[in-house]
Amino acid sequence: MKTKFLLKSIKTGLLTFALSTTVNAADKPQIALLMKTLSNEYFISMQQGAEETAAAMNIDLIVQVAEKEDSTEQLVGLVENMIAKKVDAIIVTPNDSIAFIPAFQKAQKAGIPIIDLDVRLDSNAAEKAGLKFNYVGVDNFLGGYLAAKNLSEAINGKGNVAVLEGIPGVDNGEQRKAGALKAFAEYPDIKIVASQSANWETEQALNVTSNILTANPDIKGIFAANDNMAIGAVTAVENARLAGKVLVTGYDGIPLAIEYVKQGKMQNTIDQLPKKQVAIAIESALKQINKQEIPDVFYVDPIVVDKEKSKNY
Repeated sequence: MKTKFLLKSIKTGLLTFALSTTVNAADKPQIALLMKTLSNEYFISMQQGAEETAAAMNIDLIVQVAEKEDSTEQLVGLVENMIAKKVDAIIVTPNDSIAFIPAFQKAQKAGIPIIDLDVRLDSNAAEKAGLKFNYVGVDNFLGGYLAAKNLSEAINGKGNVAVLEGIPGVDNGEQRKAGALKAFAEYPDIKIVASQSANWETEQALNVTSNILTANPDIKGIFAANDNMAIGAVTAVENARLAGKVLVTGYDGIPLAIEYVKQGKMQNTIDQLPKKQVAIAIESALKQINKQEIPDVFYVDPIVVDKEKSKNY
């Protein structure tokens, strides 16, 4: 009799444990973070921030990354895979401001909240497609403006300058460029003598900048739309024996760029606080899972890291 009672108690306990495990698993939301690259330290920092936030908030985080920063079709495919997997929410850093609109529409049709992180979708194209989306990131126009403004002041508001652009048509690069152009336009004695894409890459930036310096040996400053390109530009400046004569700005606040600012190799970089961005994106996704309202746009304030500010890093 005692044996039967014991077996019954064990079965009841196991059933209770199984049910509680199922409930706990269901209570732990599954959120996918789909990123365009991990070849840039900015996104490595973003992943670290996501993992820290997920651990603190008891979230089942899935991180997947495209092979290359411009692997648009592959990254769209990752979004579609997560929709098919029926995750609770998706966060994506698009590498194209228009190509991801249908993927966002698919997610929303499937009832899966999706957050646009870092690179903003094209607002006009989204509106035309009838898509309303939620964006978390930095005001890239403001960041570009602040970086170029700092550079303009450093060259005393006069001289020839050049711009290293990101991938054409991608919103963050276009906004940073537009912000820089606005800052340079505020100084009548500053002339933009070259503006060319180096596709976010260090090696391309080295080659592009070398050609620009050959054609414009009297150049005073270079605005680069990300730090990888700025680092390539610094190498080109040093190779041309123009270190100290040509000031270079970057954008992203990666460790090497900040070290270059400390050493005087770069004039500034923009810290976008990637860990803060992704934490807010995860919090926003969680709110949407719980049917709570979130703002259409959440901007994190960029920080201009020049030599003075670099002491804080």
